[in-house]
Amino acid sequence: MRRRRHQTHHKHSSKKGYRRLLDRLAAHEDVHRVATGRVKPRMGAGRPVAPISKVREIQSGLSITINADGAVIDAFVVTSDPSGVAAWLRDEGLAK
Repeated sequence: MRRRRHQTHHKHSSKKGYRRLLDRLAAHEDVHRVATGRVKPRMGAGRPVAPISKVREIQSGLSITINADGAVIDAFVVTSDPSGVAAWLRDEGLAK
């Protein structure tokens, strides 16, 4: 059996810290479901102001943008009280 010389380093998929954030959001009493959308890899070492940079109300609840190490993740929150969940995110310091 031959061994590979080098393995590819996937910076944007090596750490999944944003999953703890999604689990915390899913534990909220008004949230019915949390689903991840597009993951956009990015370069650079810019430090975000908050873990969640954008919170937008949509028909089914909220659309959020998460700043993770090496990637920007779009996620969707299905909720019956989008304004209450958005206020909770700001109070917890997760969103600006």
